[in-house]
Amino acid sequence: MGNTSPFESTVMENTLLLAAIQGRFPTVHEIPYPTAHAGAPAHEPKPYRDSTLYVSVPPDLWSGVAQFLKNEEKLSFDFLTFVTAVDYNKVTAGEPARMDMVYHLYSLKYKHKCVIKVSLPRDNGRVDSVASLWHAADWQEREVYDMFGIQFRNHPNLKRILMWEGFPGWPMRKDYLHIPDRYDD
Repeated sequence: MGNTSPFESTVMENTLLLAAIQGRFPTVHEIPYPTAHAGAPAHEPKPYRDSTLYVSVPPDLWSGVAQFLKNEEKLSFDFLTFVTAVDYNKVTAGEPARMDMVYHLYSLKYKHKCVIKVSLPRDNGRVDSVASLWHAADWQEREVYDMFGIQFRNHPNLKRILMWEGFPGWPMRKDYLHIPDRYDD
């Protein structure tokens, strides 16, 4: 009767996850749930977001936060499911253009999830690589570099993975202009 399976675990509430992270890194903050835009028709549904915790991490803290998320026993984010970037070239007045790195993390042990966003300047965006922590980041960071031009400090093999060396520009940036060449029909 009092025996529990090693495969049984409880999902940590987002408030407890956030408190654990902010206890060590107070400048990390939760990204609020999206709200419907002003003047939206009544029949339009509210924006959807699942129960995952979304947090914003300053770029200079990302390496330390990543190590904490993976190695802290009560968090144990041992699985990096996805890495990508978002180009915010056109933003509202008074807001600088930026690129956001987006990391999706999962704990196989505790079954909780977290999405981390790290905002970078659009020009010369640089962030620490997490390929040494999560090997899945290796090729995904290379893809982000290849498509968006974001540099990853201490990446073991940061070179293009989809486009050829010498390809002009970063195809997933919103201001990228394709120059027709001999391969266009």
